[in-house]
Amino acid sequence: MKPLPWARSALALCIMGTLTACGGGGTDANNEGNVITTPPPVSSSSSSGGGSSSSSSSGGGASEGPILSENFGDGLFANFDEADTEYFFSPEYKALSGSNPNDPHPSFYYPTCCFFLNDTPEDGPAVNLGQLGIVSDNGNPSLLLNTGRFTAGQTRPEKDAKDPKKDTTTLSDLATWGELDLGRDYRISFCVKEASGTRNLQVFVDNNTSGAGNSLWTGNDSRIFQAPVTQLEAGKRVEINVPGSPRMGGEDVSTWASVDALVGEGTSFLQFRVEGGSTVIIDDLLVEYQDENGQADLPACNVFTPATAPDAPDAPTVLTGDAQLSVSWTGILGAISYDLAYSTSDDVSGATLLEDLTDTSATLTELTNGTAYYVWVRATNNVGDSEWSAAGTATPVAPLGCVLTTASDIAGDISWSVWDGCVSPDTSGALLLNASTPGQLSYPGEADSKPEVRFKASNNGTSKLDSTADADARSKGDLTGIFAEQYPQHFTLIARVDVSKSSARGLELETVFANPSDSRVKMLLRPDQGTAGRIQLERFMNNGASSSSSDDTTQADVVMTAAEGEEHGYHIYQVSYTVEDPAVVGANNVTARVYRDGENISSTFNLGVSGDAIVGTGRAGGAGANRVRIGEDSSSGHFAEVDWILWSNDPLVAAMSAEELKGKLPASIGDLGAYTSSEGGSSALLSEAFAATDGDGATSDFFTAAYKSLAADGAAPFYNVTSGETRITLAGGALNFYNARFSAGDTAPSSATTADDTSTHGELDLSAPYRITFDVTSNDNADDGSGKCQVYVDNSTSSSSSSIHGGSSKIFEKAVLALADGDLSKGKVTIESSVGTATSFIQFRCDSGVETPITIDNLVIEKQ
Repeated sequence: MKPLPWARSALALCIMGTLTACGGGGTDANNEGNVITTPPPVSSSSSSGGGSSSSSSSGGGASEGPILSENFGDGLFANFDEADTEYFFSPEYKALSGSNPNDPHPSFYYPTCCFFLNDTPEDGPAVNLGQLGIVSDNGNPSLLLNTGRFTAGQTRPEKDAKDPKKDTTTLSDLATWGELDLGRDYRISFCVKEASGTRNLQVFVDNNTSGAGNSLWTGNDSRIFQAPVTQLEAGKRVEINVPGSPRMGGEDVSTWASVDALVGEGTSFLQFRVEGGSTVIIDDLLVEYQDENGQADLPACNVFTPATAPDAPDAPTVLTGDAQLSVSWTGILGAISYDLAYSTSDDVSGATLLEDLTDTSATLTELTNGTAYYVWVRATNNVGDSEWSAAGTATPVAPLGCVLTTASDIAGDISWSVWDGCVSPDTSGALLLNASTPGQLSYPGEADSKPEVRFKASNNGTSKLDSTADADARSKGDLTGIFAEQYPQHFTLIARVDVSKSSARGLELETVFANPSDSRVKMLLRPDQGTAGRIQLERFMNNGASSSSSDDTTQADVVMTAAEGEEHGYHIYQVSYTVEDPAVVGANNVTARVYRDGENISSTFNLGVSGDAIVGTGRAGGAGANRVRIGEDSSSGHFAEVDWILWSNDPLVAAMSAEELKGKLPASIGDLGAYTSSEGGSSALLSEAFAATDGDGATSDFFTAAYKSLAADGAAPFYNVTSGETRITLAGGALNFYNARFSAGDTAPSSATTADDTSTHGELDLSAPYRITFDVTSNDNADDGSGKCQVYVDNSTSSSSSSIHGGSSKIFEKAVLALADGDLSKGKVTIESSVGTATSFIQFRCDSGVETPITIDNLVIEKQ
């Protein structure tokens, strides 16, 4: 059974994916603004900061990277409003590594002018963006200074002042308070993006005032840099060497004063200031020791360009689904949000508009299957909207209800013909003939004036035949051109069928051999006969008679009812025929072998038994026909549910027992029962239908040896929980799990898997390229895009590198809402890999972002 039920969302739009880096977020005190609330990455000094890092190995020892590297929030800010600037000067953007608990503002960057209302921190921010703030260099954040000033790395001093971190340094200071290690020769550099006015740009050490003498660095030594703004060139990098000469654009500037001695120590801080009436915009600030050259890793300096409306996105990617479309697009730098439009005509002017999307993916639902849709996207920033993208287009389609068998599903040397029950067999392409050609059953009875009753797909991987309502109904689905017109003739048919709910007949499977034999054999499943059911080979002992008699049908009683507590009573029936030339072998020239669930039951038939077979003449009346008929052609009602049917006219197959056919059937069609691969001769390494029963039909826990044991240890379970046992359940012949993981074939499940492993401990032979497939039949996770599912090899942990295979142990990872092939939420999942050994195991996982169970069925691991 290969079910794939689909459900439609009740929402018109389900947003998926993650926040774009340029989308902003967070709020100010009034729950407004657009500031990122997630703390940025931790810096090398243990301070958090967006795009910044520092190293303060106090005492002047060997450095571990730059002292400070700041890009002013690249990729974080989008609105460039007061809230963005407030966030930059907050500990959430970058905090002091060892702040004073009495400091109400333990931010690494501290505004010493033009930020707080009345210049009083307790009064809260009152940002003047014309004096101090984050501005957009065409979407790239930079810092504007005009009268504004701020410190970097200043900790709170023990001083009694309205604002201890502003205007409190003096000539009489005896100690420094800061966390920048400036105790050996260092360099400060930054890009000048724009400069205007006639006043000065200044940089101070251990000085939080505007006077150069207010520091323990006596005289004017604390002011290590002062340059007229008129001499700053936009697009060039300024370097301040302490000690040493200042440079701009890689050249010494003789008009700027040099620093003759080291100014700073292991607990220093910096202050940057532009005098009133002048404006400087800087970016990519770097503080490093002079024996390092981190500038080589920084972007080239350029001239400030005011923000413009965003570029138009590329055409979105549109993936089809059942009455829905999944839309995704590439994010645009500087975009705050996106608008999406969709229409059934290629004209955006009349399209339905969805505005203010902050993600780069969305799902449109409640659409019409079979209708083409056009989808456009545009980006928005604080300047305006981009042009609309080119259109992406796709057509929603109703799913088949399961995954049809394809040629790639049939491995090995038998060219099976298959009907997998997914759709009615009269549907175009429902059959796969000789492992390669699509086909379907024809219904020749349409012209005989009797009502036709055909198989109906149940949308769960099975098809149902029910002609019990009308005794005159017929269901004669034929496939012709099966046999060669010569002796011997061979045919093998294997079917998984449930007739347990029928109080009438079940199913008829008739084979009509071509000339020269003109024989036909009909196998009937009769739940209405015997005490619990009967298999019949109708008129198999006919001996050429033109009419039937009471003794020409051979039969055997079997149980066809469902087991107690079970909804279904599926069994697998195999019948193999060989028709010989009667002129050579005599009158009884048809040999049949009948198997049920892998057991040869031929000897239990009442007539014609010869060893392990049944020998007879077959039924007369073939009249040179050449066909297989699936269904029924009688005046009696029939009821059956068919999971799958396979057949072959290969003489080698007709000679094979059920045991010999283990592993020879396409594993992807569903539950193979006794035909599941055995060790040694099969491409299928594992076939799991999640039946949750023992061999005797009793229900067992999935994670016990009673359900499935290791081949080498019958007391050890084949499946083991590695996390989240309560979130893994079996129901209805399928497995449900979320935020959990389990392994298959691990012979040492209590052993932690690490990258230092020198051997593997499993019983799956993954030494040759292999394929893993399973069906996702239910997946109702929320559309937040955060959850993923993974498959690992020889790794029982959740870390991809904790394996002998290193990071390669994770052979599969996809978002839960794009889990199946084609990035669909449900359907067939195909994984092809060559990672593994002859003694490997597999682990399946859905991480903590998967908050609702997914349902999987028909797990198959097979050699490619």
